[in-house]
Amino acid sequence: MTKNVLLLCAASLLTGFASCIKDEALNAECDIVGVDPAWVSGKLSEGILIGEPVVRNDRVDFTVKLGSDRTALNPVFELTPGSTIFPESGTVRDFSGPQTYTTRSEDGAYSKEYTVSFKYPSLIRNLNFEHFALNSRSQYYQWFEVGNTPDDRFDYWDSGNGGYAFTGMARTPEDYPTTPWPAGRRGNCIRLKTLSTGSWGRGVGMPIAAGNLFIGEFKVAQAMLKPRQATRFGRQLVTARPLRFEGWYRYTAGEHYQNIKEQILPGERDTCDIYAVLYEVDPTDFKALNGDDVLTSDRIVLMARIDKPGEPQEWTRFSEPFRPVGGRAFDYSRLATDGYAIAVVCTSSRQGAYFEGAIGSELFVDELRIVWEGDDEHEED
Repeated sequence: MTKNVLLLCAASLLTGFASCIKDEALNAECDIVGVDPAWVSGKLSEGILIGEPVVRNDRVDFTVKLGSDRTALNPVFELTPGSTIFPESGTVRDFSGPQTYTTRSEDGAYSKEYTVSFKYPSLIRNLNFEHFALNSRSQYYQWFEVGNTPDDRFDYWDSGNGGYAFTGMARTPEDYPTTPWPAGRRGNCIRLKTLSTGSWGRGVGMPIAAGNLFIGEFKVAQAMLKPRQATRFGRQLVTARPLRFEGWYRYTAGEHYQNIKEQILPGERDTCDIYAVLYEVDPTDFKALNGDDVLTSDRIVLMARIDKPGEPQEWTRFSEPFRPVGGRAFDYSRLATDGYAIAVVCTSSRQGAYFEGAIGSELFVDELRIVWEGDDEHEED
């Protein structure tokens, strides 16, 4: 059986799985699955929204331009088929602070509360991995950052854990490629581990899964046929020029480096990847970079990357400047129109997106920081 046929079979299985969820959802599920694209497009054109909303398990977060009036907004949500929401979608509400919505399943037996926020843009600065929770369905971990008040929650992070769930290899939350780890440089850190995808992955030509964590969004529904395009890097949260990307890491490569055909390559040694990219976007039509072009797109303006990370066994500090890419220069007039997005990416296997690497490679990352123009550059970790 050819690889393409296998992929189509796997896609059919995925479709069947999704159909099972949908059939159940008619009675038992009551999720906000998205925001009406026409409503989002209208608010982007009006110059109110910045970028796409972020929909998570029990939250929906919008970013609005600084100074925008938040007292009379009427978001329109997309729901699980058959479910309802209160207040109704399109209801005008005062979003000077977070508002609560309640969804209810079609049979009325289940309900769920969502916190919906419209926030002014806030630069991504300190990323410390102290805050995480289990996804309610697949029971893998997701991370978020917090600010100075309980309402300051920022869902910057996503990972490929949702794709790994389809392999059937994970029996507990700790069996996924991306997990929390208690022995960080300070408190908790993140552990990224390259794992086998078993017979399932072998059948579809995806024999390994590298642990990864990134600012952006992973589209699970696209992960089978277009795995790299399912990974969408970046958030449109840039109000200054980035100067440096800093943090701490340690790394151990797995013993045997293999290619996509599971052939061991004796002369190859796995390596991790830790980097940040600033790239150009259309303020009214955000298109994220993905696994195919996050390092090669001609929209990339600045990049900060550890060139040769090596295998430090103890916590090692890095500080990489944002360097111009392809002769392009940072444009302050573009900055003023919300024309930039930024992504941070960490992975346990540098070629993991192409299903090459060493099973068992482990990257630990902690206390990441982006230094922006105007920040105190002498602040120490």
